[in-house]
Amino acid sequence: MRALFPPKAARPSRCLPRLLLPLLLGTATPALAAEQAEEMEEIDEQVQAAAQVAGKKDLLAVPLPITSPSLGTGLVVAGVIFYNPNEAPSPWISGAAAMKTSNGNWLLGGLHSMSLDNDRFRITGVAGTGKLVADYYGIGPAAGDRNVSVNLDEKFVALRVQGQMRVAPGFYAGARMLYLSSKTHEQDLPPEYPDLAIPDDEADGQLIQIGPALSYDTRDDTLNPRRGLYAHAEWMWGAKLLGGDFGSHKLTAGVSTYLPQDTKTVLALHAGLCAASDGTPFYNLCLFGQKNDLRGYKTGRYRDRASWAVQAELRRQLFGRVGMVVFAGLGGIAPALGELDRSNVLPAGGVGLRYRPSRQTNINLRLDFAIGEDSRGIYLGIAEAF
Repeated sequence: MRALFPPKAARPSRCLPRLLLPLLLGTATPALAAEQAEEMEEIDEQVQAAAQVAGKKDLLAVPLPITSPSLGTGLVVAGVIFYNPNEAPSPWISGAAAMKTSNGNWLLGGLHSMSLDNDRFRITGVAGTGKLVADYYGIGPAAGDRNVSVNLDEKFVALRVQGQMRVAPGFYAGARMLYLSSKTHEQDLPPEYPDLAIPDDEADGQLIQIGPALSYDTRDDTLNPRRGLYAHAEWMWGAKLLGGDFGSHKLTAGVSTYLPQDTKTVLALHAGLCAASDGTPFYNLCLFGQKNDLRGYKTGRYRDRASWAVQAELRRQLFGRVGMVVFAGLGGIAPALGELDRSNVLPAGGVGLRYRPSRQTNINLRLDFAIGEDSRGIYLGIAEAF
């Protein structure tokens, strides 16, 4: 959650696992397993937001309605325990969540996050299983423009573990491991679009990746920043030696900056980049609709081996506990990183309302209406898009 309201909240933990609840709290969530693992990276903001809304209780249990273009409408039940056995600057967190939506999606998951040696080391992990019902449009700009999809039914099991060490003020370096097993089949495959058929080796298999994970953070508050910068990069490599079926690799990176305009207004800027190698399974390609990189697009309508996106959002307090945002962005996909300069350009934009449930905190509930190219969506949940 980002700051819309001027009172500054106490600085929350920066070591939360960023792995599970954006799906659970109504962001534009991936509808396929590897995409789901990527979207899980926002758990820290979601849990912290929910915790502060609930009054910073040590034991948090919350039912939350959600809605998004990919998931449909549904309910999440989440429970999180905050504790601090070693009196570190960042608390330890353990939790679990369950989700069910009108589209037939369901999810069960658990998480754990801890810091050691006065927050010098950060260790996070998450595991989940579920069923995802998704629209698959194919690969490449032409497939996205065609806007014809087939329904996919996917059952998956996912595990992600990450460890980082502080190597300089604000700078953390470490490694990440991802395990994903999925079984996918198409429903009512149209014969006139054979490119919508999922290859057999990608329909039933497991993806195991390991690689470096870096982050740099100068925000004044990780949950409600009014100023500062946050950057991250991950370079994940397929590990066939560990039993994975794919040897592909994938690079993801992003940077966000926050610029106060006055006591009631913040300008937030974000840029993201993704590149995947040859042999990457369809569910691990770069795509839009994930992590709210371009709100207004269904998850995976546009996917390929490279993507870019930029966004700007103006956040303004109106009166009392009510605020609003105006946002706009551009993005594109291409077959390779070196071809992004020739990629299609996809616009997106919209407006949103914010409501602060508690007078003691800056945490807002979010309702956004977004429009893309021949597409639109409504998003309800906790926390800002970036």
